[in-house]
Amino acid sequence: MKNQIENMKNFSAYEYLLIDIANSFGHDKWNFEPRIQWVKENMDNLEALADSPDCDAKTKPLYLKAVMTLRKAQQGLPTGHMVGLDATCSGMQIMSCMTGCIAGASATGLVDPDNRKDAYSIVTGTMNEQPGILVKVPRADAKDAVMTSLYGSKAQPKKIFGEETPELNAFYKAMGIVCPGAWTLLDDLLNSWNPYALAHEWVLPDGYVARVKVMQKVEKRIEVDELDHSTFTYEFSVNEGSKTGLSNVANAVHSVDAYVLRCMERRCNYDAEMVTNASAILVSEMTARMSGKRSVAACNKVDYYINHYNRSGLADIVILPYISTENVGKLSDAHISKLLDIITQMLRHKPFALITIHDAFHSHPNYCNYVRAHYREILADIADSNILNDILSQLYGVQGTFEKLSKPGELSALIRKSNYGLS
Repeated sequence: MKNQIENMKNFSAYEYLLIDIANSFGHDKWNFEPRIQWVKENMDNLEALADSPDCDAKTKPLYLKAVMTLRKAQQGLPTGHMVGLDATCSGMQIMSCMTGCIAGASATGLVDPDNRKDAYSIVTGTMNEQPGILVKVPRADAKDAVMTSLYGSKAQPKKIFGEETPELNAFYKAMGIVCPGAWTLLDDLLNSWNPYALAHEWVLPDGYVARVKVMQKVEKRIEVDELDHSTFTYEFSVNEGSKTGLSNVANAVHSVDAYVLRCMERRCNYDAEMVTNASAILVSEMTARMSGKRSVAACNKVDYYINHYNRSGLADIVILPYISTENVGKLSDAHISKLLDIITQMLRHKPFALITIHDAFHSHPNYCNYVRAHYREILADIADSNILNDILSQLYGVQGTFEKLSKPGELSALIRKSNYGLS
């Protein structure tokens, strides 16, 4: 098994335990090396630090669990502990990748290989660079404002910065500076709303169908004869269209977020026999094509996934179980080549369990390098793909093209050198 991942800082399983302890204490915004060093410097006092006011109360139980795991590891005892690594502002990350936005990718740890970025603090810092603005808000408030505004909400930014205030205007200006790709995409997704449609539907590159019903809240007064005609208000939801709506923004971005999770699961905890067999078929097919041979037997599943690849430009290993020597010829050279690249990355390690909670990924510390590497590669592939054109075309019902903010291959090359997409 290969222990080093190219162009990425690699850490030992022991070091990932130390990173996990620092993360749970509240130092997850630091670079990896200072986190490791902080634990080493406090090695004899870690348990007592749990009662320190600096320890994040929300994650204190996780901190204590991680410290207990470290003590067991120091004794050579097995623990089964899983280290968690979180995406850095995943919504902005994904929107920036899809739009080719280097600025937004930089704010979320996907460009600068040597620094752990904090998009929420960067936004408030950019606000304060504007004349006459001095904003001091808790990071949690800045996070709420940034996250909700990217999904079309105006209420939360107004609640934090006031209505029609210089601070609110500075916030919106800062968002356009920090993540111009995501900020532009916001309008395109808002305008994709189909008035009075009962649902919006689109298909992801792995064939997963996202179908979101439009639901409206309805209130009815209920009278109960048996209780002397007492009444109460009952609130429920009905599938009913509306002229306008905001939910396409969050739903479309979250659907890509969920697609990333499925990709991670498939690449980490794979069926070794199936992947090895598929790899042999793909390699054999590429060799046979040199002599002009090609096998193109019909297969509905293979055709289905090829169609998604052709539209989105994203190769997905979900197709592997259906590839055979009879139908592999239906795949293009580019499709096969990309699948083989992914398989090569997977076969560097044994299959391992991965637990995903939205944008957090938990694995045994032995495999954390591979978790980070797969995540980075998936986002780089998204940056190179047409997934955004594909989703927008499905939502609008007409073919269209989103003009990316960077040259082809420019952003993905930077992502493939990054270290802090997951932190």
